[in-house]
Amino acid sequence: MRIITLVLFLTCISQSHAKQSHSSVDLTRQIEVTGVGQVFSIPNRFSFSLSLEEKGNSAADLNGVMTEKSTRVINALLKVGVNKKSLQALQVRFNPWVVYNNQTREQKGFILTRTINVTVDDLQVYEKAIDEVLKLGITSISNFNYSNSESEVHYQASLRQALLSAKARAEDMVKSLDLKLGKVISISEQSAGQAMPVQMRMREAKSSSSYQPGEMTTETQVRVIFSIE
Repeated sequence: MRIITLVLFLTCISQSHAKQSHSSVDLTRQIEVTGVGQVFSIPNRFSFSLSLEEKGNSAADLNGVMTEKSTRVINALLKVGVNKKSLQALQVRFNPWVVYNNQTREQKGFILTRTINVTVDDLQVYEKAIDEVLKLGITSISNFNYSNSESEVHYQASLRQALLSAKARAEDMVKSLDLKLGKVISISEQSAGQAMPVQMRMREAKSSSSYQPGEMTTETQVRVIFSIE
């Protein structure tokens, strides 16, 4: 009976060791690769911000002047084709107007600042809009930005390219070693797929004959682990 029990015990140990060894081999028979996908597109949404500033002694008078100035700017933008829904002019800020003279601090009144955000879907309208505000004497133009309205579609297409790239890379590697690619073990996304400019020339606060929108690229990167058969 003792001999039979000992044999069974040794058999269990042998099987357990074999399973562990096999598991260890399985863990090492895998390949990890990185795939990259890129989709190019043309920007079709453009935006910028205008900053209007007035200084004075009376807050009420400043508000009246600012309202009149803002109305002129908004009407000029609407005239060249900017959609009214694409204008945001709610940001207003009051600050003390302080001057220093021989280390003496003197408050002369207030500074009223208003920010107008503009977004357009047409490059020609974008160019005309900036020309119009420059004609009005507005030179504080900032936050130039551009994007593509189909950014999510481009992101998904770039992601598919990255996965196919990872698979092709893994197949080439195992083929070189006379091996066979197995199933996917895991997939992880390594990037957010943000669109980045390839070429974009913006005007600053001066007139120019034309903008060059250039291209944008949406790039994604994935990490894929395959088993090796």
